[in-house]
This record gives sequence, structure tokens and C-alpha cells, in this order.
Amino acid sequence: MTMTDAAGDFLSYKVNLISLQLKKSDGTLVETLPAMTSVDFVELIDLTEILSARQIPAGEYVAAQVTVDFTNAAIMVDDGTGTGVAVKPVDSTGAALGQLQLTVQLDNKNDLKVNAATATRIAFDFNLLASNVVDLTAKTDTVSPTLVASVVPVDNKQIRVRGEISAVDAANSDYTVNIDPFHDHDGGKLSPLVIHTTDTTTFEINGQPFAGAAGLAQLATSPAGTIAVALGNLQTSDQTFTATSVLAGSSAEGGGFDHIFGNVIARNGNTLTIHGARMDGRGGDEDDFIAGNSTVGIAAATAVTAAAQSSATPAHTIAEISVGSLVDAFGTASKDSSGKISLDATSGRVRLDFTEVQGVLSGSASGNITLNLQSIDRQPISLFNFAGTGSAGGVNTNSTRYVVTTGALDLSQFSVGQALLGIGFVSPFGAAPPDFKAVSVANVVMGDNDNNCDGNSGGSGSNNCVCNGNSGGSGSNNCMCNTDGSGGGNNNCMCNGNSGGSGSNNCMCNTDGSGGGNNDCMCNGNSGGSGSNNCMCNTDGSGGGNNNCMCNGNNGGGGNNCVNNSASAELDIAWSNPGTTRPFKSLTATALDLDVTNSSIGSDHEIQTPSRTIDIKSFSTDVSVAGAGSGMTLFAINRGNGREIDNFGSFADFEAALSADLNGTATALRLTAEGVYDVAGNTFTAQRITILLSN
Repeated sequence: MTMTDAAGDFLSYKVNLISLQLKKSDGTLVETLPAMTSVDFVELIDLTEILSARQIPAGEYVAAQVTVDFTNAAIMVDDGTGTGVAVKPVDSTGAALGQLQLTVQLDNKNDLKVNAATATRIAFDFNLLASNVVDLTAKTDTVSPTLVASVVPVDNKQIRVRGEISAVDAANSDYTVNIDPFHDHDGGKLSPLVIHTTDTTTFEINGQPFAGAAGLAQLATSPAGTIAVALGNLQTSDQTFTATSVLAGSSAEGGGFDHIFGNVIARNGNTLTIHGARMDGRGGDEDDFIAGNSTVGIAAATAVTAAAQSSATPAHTIAEISVGSLVDAFGTASKDSSGKISLDATSGRVRLDFTEVQGVLSGSASGNITLNLQSIDRQPISLFNFAGTGSAGGVNTNSTRYVVTTGALDLSQFSVGQALLGIGFVSPFGAAPPDFKAVSVANVVMGDNDNNCDGNSGGSGSNNCVCNGNSGGSGSNNCMCNTDGSGGGNNNCMCNGNSGGSGSNNCMCNTDGSGGGNNDCMCNGNSGGSGSNNCMCNTDGSGGGNNNCMCNGNNGGGGNNCVNNSASAELDIAWSNPGTTRPFKSLTATALDLDVTNSSIGSDHEIQTPSRTIDIKSFSTDVSVAGAGSGMTLFAINRGNGREIDNFGSFADFEAALSADLNGTATALRLTAEGVYDVAGNTFTAQRITILLSN
């Protein structure tokens, strides 16, 4: 049994999971969670946690009943500063939340069949985006819990298994743990799972790195009950777990040290500043989010290792810890009178973890790319102070020209203007450029750029979003329209200035020029700067007029002047309370015709693509929301503000049930979807859809 989470704008979302019962077709309930456990769903955005591997009675299971307790919930919302705001969970009436019982109905074509001969898996996903409506003014979070479930894999996230070691079998290259998920220390759960290893599995045990058989042999010397944390994958054929990496003993949280985990936002000598860290004490029972900054002291004696390290050589040193590094620091913690946390790791340890950087591709060359950096591990780039990162002959890291070495990675599928995610390690402190060494690079959904034209230009007039100034500065994005030029007039998103600066994207339209007028997304300036994409349209000029996506300026050698690529995207639309009985103009077995003119549309109405956020209300035509015909799909109907959730693997089955629900009485309150958005066809093809109904 596994649990994960779909992303939302939260820094911490900690609740208590009281009970998780599976329901047989005859109505019999079987408890699978032997004890209450505390869950922070933010920690599950990028991975899946195995909750239990208990044997349960054979039979056919058609649903689950899950009890979640919000009484002492710790929910911290990202307000854009990275510091966060604590909010109170409430229901739709504004009353404080306590325990909630949720009924999760499995897809009737893929229910859970358990027998003694085979292992089966059921996966739960708590969708943060679909479950919460935050009011930062009132500091409340209106919760409609959306917990979906499937016995068919719906994502490829890495899986985490944590537990106490009960046996090591070197001959069969495996070991067994009694699962103790998240940060619990409850040895009575009696939920054993065999962890398989390979020659390439890396181990860090009490601060020492190993690989393969050597790591397993070292693990065998650990006392019974030692905590081990494994990351790896479940094999779909037999549901066996194979680890790619293992942390054990004092290398795992709760291993005898106080432990802080987070990104370095500044380094001054041997003092590291960590923002928005997570901390657990040496006992490991608590895992708390630390708002604001904490500090970590290091010294030459601080032992340093790196994720996926397989041997003691080559050795790592504190010189490799730089601004942006994601670290696990182990030492002795203290708190001053103001509540600020400091960790003394001068005689402790630091592990360098894989770091994620996100930004817009502004240039590439053999073996490296340059990004206009937007975030590091989802934290806004404005938090980071890069002082001291530059080498003696170079300059400090510049986030607008962030150089990433890529080695032999294939970059042919990426084009300038795309939002990319790189995973790897920050360059050593005082050694930039380059700024980052990537082990992988991928396309990613991101928000738009600020300080440009971000408004809705859907008015009936002309020139609703126009950059007319001289944007010849040395920065990036000096003349840029990040909006929907869908008004009835002309030139709704247009750059007219001289964008001859040395930065990137100096004259760029990142929007849909779909208005009825002319030149709705157009660059007319001289973009002869030394940067990349100085005159570029990153969208579809599909309006009824002429030249809706057009570059007329001198583009100084830049390429990709009119790009129209379907992009990975997220859709989020809400209807104001009490909702709407007609969210769609029509529903068929292949698509939902989303009514963009519905008068009940509330505060959320956007499609977020890698390069921008598009206002759905500004469209002149309805959005067609279709189900993906292949791949990992899951569609869910959330009824009664989260009390009952039906799951479907087939879009046609989902649509049939939704049509029956929307009978003129039930109202739609919110719809979220993940998939691919095609600008030209105004079609959103979804791998996942969740709709919240009032009935």
C-alpha cells in the first residue's frame, strides 16, 4: 500500500492519518494501518511512500475508508516569499476541521483482488491542488479532501520505504524491514517487506558509502531495529521492491543526530544559511517545518558525502557546499531566545543531495546550457544570495545566466524559450562558472515571468498589453508580454521598443494572440542584442485577424521566432459557491466542452504551461478537455466536499458518471487536470482529472 501527493502551493501540510480500511464487495472492512501515523503531504510531491505491506484476507476489495484528523494540523502556505503563512483548516461553512472519514471508490474495472499466491498494490494520492482553497487574508484553508486511489500505476515516482531492519540475507542480496513510514518509531506494526538490492545499489551507513554486496555486508553488522530508508521502484510484474539507494543507522534521520534538511540560500565562510528547512531531533519522532532561516556551522572536520556515492573515494569536502545546494546536515541543534534554530555540524556530517533547478532555456552549446533561473527546489530565486560563488577569475553566479554543464546528455528535444528542470549538484563554492552540473534535464511546467505585461488584455480596445519603451538594458525579459492578447482590438500583446540589450528574451510574446483583431502577439522592435530569443513568439497566433503571432524586428541572429508546440500543463478552474449546474456546454465520451463564459467562474481560472499562465476567461472559444487515450490515466469525481470519491481509469466511464451527476441539482465547484495543452486547437488532453461536486 502506497501514498503520494499531487503538487500544490504548500510548504507544509501535516495531518494525522488515523485509519485506512479496505472494503470488500460484501461490505466487510479490513484495517490496514495498525497505528496512527503523521503525514506531511508536501514531502510526497516527488515520491511515493509505502505505508504498509501487511497480509490481508483474500477477497475482492472495491473501496477504502480513510480517516484523517485535521485537529492539530500544521499547514503552511507559500505566499511567494518562501517564508510561508500558517493557515487554519476549515470546512465549507468556515467551521474548524476535526476528523474526517473519506470513502474512496475504486474503478469498477480495476478493483483490488487479493489472493495468497500473488502480491498486489493499491496506491493513494492526496491531491493538494484540488483539495484546498486558501484565503491568505483570513489565514484559512477551506478543505475538500480529494484522495484518489488506483490499483493500476498512475505515475512513475520514486518509492520510499522506511523501517526497522529485521534480517539481512546476503546470499539473496536482500534485507527485510518492518515498515515504519514517514518519521514514525512504532516497532509493533508487524508489516515486513523484503528490500532487494543489486550490484549498483548505493548505501550510506553511519556516514560511510558502499555499493552492492559490500553495502549489504555492512548492513548485516547493524544492530536489530536499526532504521533504514530505501529509495527505489516496485516491479509491476510481482510488486517486489528493488532499492537504488539505502541510508541506514546515523545516515538516516533519527539516527542519533539532530538533523536539518533544506537548501543553502547563502554561505558566509563556514556558516550556511538554510531557508524553510525541515528538522527532526536525534530521536527522529518529529519532523517540523522551520519558517524563515536557520544556520548550520561547518568546519574542516565536517564529514561530507554525496547522494549516490558508492565508495569513500573520491572524497568530498565542505568546499562543495555552495549556494543552492540541497543538504542533509547532522549535528547538535540549539535554539536561541528568539526561536532561531542553529545546528553545529563542525564535528558532524553533511550529505549533498540531488538539487533541482528550474528556469527558461536561453542558450545552449556543446556540453552546457544557460538558464534564466526561476527557482531552486521550488524556492524562488530571489531568496538566494550568490555572494562568494564566483571563482577568482570569474564572477558570482548570475541567476539570469545560470550555466549548467550537461556532459553527454541529449539536448536535441529542447528549444530556446522552453522551461527546463535540471537535476544534479551545484558547483563548489567559489568555483562558478559553470554554476551547476546536471545528471538529467527535462521539460517542466512553470509559472510566468513577472515585471512585464502580466494582465488580461481581453478588452475590446487596442494595444491592451504593449511594451513601448527602450528595453536596451543588460537584464533579461526587458520587453515581454506574458498574457492573453484575445481582445477584440488590435496589437493586444505587442513589443514596440528597442530590445537591443545584452540579456535574453528582450522582446518576447509568451501568450495566445487569439483575438479578433490584428497583430495580437507581435514583436516590432529591433532586438539585435547579444542574448537569445530577443524577438520571439512562444505561442499560437490563432486569432481571426492577421499577423497574430509575428516578429517584424531585427532578431539579431536569434531563432525559433514563431513557436507553436503543445506543452505539458495544469488546468485549474473553480466556480463560486454554490457552484454551477452547467460547467460544460456539452459532455461526450471523448471530451468535455468547458464553458469559459460561465458567470459562476470564481477566482481560479488558468492553464499553466511551461512558459506562462493563461487566463481561461480570456478565451473567445471554449476549452475542450479530453481524456488521454493511453498511458497512466486516472479520473475522479469528488462528491460531498470530499466525503466520497469515485475513481475511473476510462475517460468514457468518468464522463458517463459525471453526466449522471450533473442532473440540474448537483453543482460543480472545482476542476483540476494534468496533461498537455494544444494552443492551436484550444484542447487540453488530460492524464488526470478531478472534479469536485456539491452532491
